[in-house]
Amino acid sequence: MDDTDEMPAERATRIADAVEDIERNVQRLRERRSLTRSEYKSDENYDLRDATERKFEKLAEAVLDIAESILKQEGITVPDRRKATIAALEGIGVADDGLSGRLQEAVEFRDVLSHTYGPIVNDDIVFDAVQNSLERYVEFVEAVDEYLSAK
Repeated sequence: MDDTDEMPAERATRIADAVEDIERNVQRLRERRSLTRSEYKSDENYDLRDATERKFEKLAEAVLDIAESILKQEGITVPDRRKATIAALEGIGVADDGLSGRLQEAVEFRDVLSHTYGPIVNDDIVFDAVQNSLERYVEFVEAVDEYLSAK
């Protein structure tokens, strides 16, 4: 995209909505950091665990939606594989390889959560993600904002 290529309003709105969704879900998940591991894993928090897993799925979907929108704006064919979509952001300066790698891990995490049922999901891994993995989404929003501001 050169400086004369304006982003269509629909695409800009789609990106803004996805950014807002990321910010909202990160905030909700940060609120869960006050729980201890045993509180999080308790039977009484079953619905909370389900909601937490769903928020991580939504975060990855929003990241992918933004990535696809940016690639389309740049005239780049969106890859068939989700991780490749994230990796393509490196080539246009949206994400460095470190952030790209962490976002690809988020996509893998989303796939595990969305295709795993019942007691198979490891609650410890999800708890650890709440405690340690939210900043990658914040960094992504900042990188997208910086990239779009430069355009």
